[in-house]
Amino acid sequence: MVIKEISKQEAYDLVTGAKILACGGGGSEKNAIRNINQIYEKGDYFSIADLSDFKEEDHICIIGMVGGGITTEEKKIVENLSVVQKKPMMEAVKQLENFLDINFSAFVATELGPNNSIIPLMVAAQMGKTGINGDCCGRSKPKISISTTRVAGIPITPFSIVNHYGDVQIVKKTVNDIRGEIIAREASKISGGSVSVARCPMTIKQAQTAVIPNTFSLAIQVGQKIREVNEKGDSPLDVIKEVLPDSRLVFSGKVKDFSRIEKSGFTSGEIILESTEKTKQHLKIWYQNEYLLSWLNDKHYITCPDGFYIIDSQTGFGLTPWEEDFNEGREITVFTRDAPEIWQSKQGLEVFGPKAFDKNWSDYRKSSSFD
Repeated sequence: MVIKEISKQEAYDLVTGAKILACGGGGSEKNAIRNINQIYEKGDYFSIADLSDFKEEDHICIIGMVGGGITTEEKKIVENLSVVQKKPMMEAVKQLENFLDINFSAFVATELGPNNSIIPLMVAAQMGKTGINGDCCGRSKPKISISTTRVAGIPITPFSIVNHYGDVQIVKKTVNDIRGEIIAREASKISGGSVSVARCPMTIKQAQTAVIPNTFSLAIQVGQKIREVNEKGDSPLDVIKEVLPDSRLVFSGKVKDFSRIEKSGFTSGEIILESTEKTKQHLKIWYQNEYLLSWLNDKHYITCPDGFYIIDSQTGFGLTPWEEDFNEGREITVFTRDAPEIWQSKQGLEVFGPKAFDKNWSDYRKSSSFD
C-alpha cells in the first residue's frame, strides 16, 4: 500500500485549500487548526492513500460532524450537562465497528471542508489507520443525505451517532437517506448543535463507484499556492486560475449586505454582492450552511451542485458565512467550477440539484428566472 504522510505545513495548506473549495461550509477552520496541532504536537501525523491502494474487500466508512445553528431554547437543553466524551468521533467509529463486527481499514470524509476534511485524518491518526484521498461530495453540502453514496446506491445505514455528553445511538435501518439525515439533525439539535456520525460502511469496491478521488491532494495544492502568493505579496487571482484551470471567474465586487439566521440545525441567509463596474450588477447568494443558489441581476445564476468559490480579492482566502467574513465593503471575487460527473447525472441532480431546495428557497423564486 502506498501511503502518503502529510507534513504539518501540508495539513495547514489542506485547511486553506479546503476552505476555498468547500463553498462556504465544511466546519470551522479554527477547530481544524486546533485538531492539527493536537496530533502533530504528540509526534503523530496525518496520512492519505488512494482507493486503489486497498484490497477491494477492505472496509471503510464516512465520518464527519452533523450540525449547525440552533435556537437559544435548544442550547439550554445541554447547558447543565457535563462533557464526558472528549473524542466522540472516535467513539462513533468504535461503536459502528463493534455493531458490524469488522475493522475499518480507513476513513473517508463526508465532504471537502476545513474541519470535515481534517476529522477523518485525525481519527485515522489516533487509531493507527489512514484517510482516503477523496470525499463523498467534492465540495461541502448541508445534509448527510446529499452524498455521492446515495447516488451510487450505497446505504447510509447502519450508522452511529455520538455526542460529547455520553449519548450513543446506533441506527440500524432507515426508510431512506433523507430520514437518516433527519435523525442525525435532530440529534444535533439536542446535543448543543453538533454530533459525530460514522455512516455508510462500505467495501473499497463499493467506494470506487462513489468517492470523488484526489480532492485532498488538490486542496493541499490550492492551499500551498495561496500561501506562497501571500508570502510574495502577489495577486491570488491568477494563481486560482493556474491551480484550478477548469474554474471560471464570474464576479468581482464588494459585499453590500449579509444576513444570517440560525435555526433547525442550519445556518441560513443571504449574501448580496455589488460589482465595482460602472454598470452596476448585483449577485445575490442564498446559503444553507453552504452557498447553494444565486441570482445575477435577479436572474437565476450559479447553483449547486457546481462549485461556488467566494474568495477575498486581496488574499485569495476562502470566505464562510459561519464567521464574520462578509463585512460590508469587503472586496471579493467569485469563481465557479462544474460539478463532478456523478452529480451531473439525473440521479445526482435529483439529490443535489437546485430543485432539491424548493421548500427552502421558495421565498426567492419570485425574483429569479428559475423554472
